[in-house]
Amino acid sequence: MKTALVTGANGHIGANLVRDLVGHGWDVRSLVRASSDLRGLVGVETTIVRGDVLDEASLLDAMRDRAFVFHAGAPYLTWARDPETIVRPAVVGTENVLRAAKAAGVTRVVVTSSCNAVGFTRDAPLDERTWNERVSSPYLRAKRDQERRAHELAKELDLDVVAVLPTAVLGGYDFRKTPTTAPFVDALTGKGPVPFPMNLIDVRDVARGHVLAAERGVRGERYLLGGDNVDVKTLASLIEKHTGKRPGEGLPPPWVLRTVAAVAETFSAISGSAPPITRALLDDVAGGVPLFDCSKAKNELGLSPRGAEEVVVSTLKWAAKMGWLPTHVTKHLQATA
Repeated sequence: MKTALVTGANGHIGANLVRDLVGHGWDVRSLVRASSDLRGLVGVETTIVRGDVLDEASLLDAMRDRAFVFHAGAPYLTWARDPETIVRPAVVGTENVLRAAKAAGVTRVVVTSSCNAVGFTRDAPLDERTWNERVSSPYLRAKRDQERRAHELAKELDLDVVAVLPTAVLGGYDFRKTPTTAPFVDALTGKGPVPFPMNLIDVRDVARGHVLAAERGVRGERYLLGGDNVDVKTLASLIEKHTGKRPGEGLPPPWVLRTVAAVAETFSAISGSAPPITRALLDDVAGGVPLFDCSKAKNELGLSPRGAEEVVVSTLKWAAKMGWLPTHVTKHLQATA
């Protein structure tokens, strides 16, 4: 039986990854922090261990007798009063995971990076050969620096590391409404627009991509895990088909966005809640869009992701289950299911 440790096992990707591994017969140990919400792991045959990626001792103990480590334990936050609360767990936490894996004799570590480590395009979709060199917001900086450090340290330690880079991840077992899910739910409910073209992937396919990377990936490589590139009109049409209401399309002019971001940041500095958009994120995107060529994972790993419509429907069903949708949308979804 294959053995694995999953860090960040209670998160959106982590919970689906644990479910995929267990469903395929793996013996899985799930590392979570003491304060973690464990709803995503309810009913799953996994061993829960308490620890933290910033606590090397807890990592080493958790990796005992594990052949594979899936490192999905990093904050998915786009803003914090102290940016280091986003960057440090991602970068230092990854260093700790890799050092513990080396000490524990782990066979391979799969590091969860992000398409944000590749960047945004104004032309053709980007692939794994590109690195995002233009970052100022803490989350984008965290993901790029995390992955770069993982590859560097893997060479220093002579450790087998593979990186996977999910695109816009949607679907079930997201209990907190991630920064990807939240604006998408706003579009589903008519509270916000479809902001820009994007590459969508169901979280179940992200989980499968992690496992395929562990089994078939090439040491030192990075793999974008994504599905369809969808333009604004197509995505708006899919949402209209399954909700009965067409969302707006596109974003306001840049000067309007910057004004909104400035006001939101001021409010967040007082309230402590994350703003929906920041000026640093606008600077990082710089008019580009998240479109990607994900053929490498399909050709080399055998990943076969669901289409965009299935991703939309899956996300709608989860949002309905969580009570995030108005009654009329839920009824329309039931009628078209």
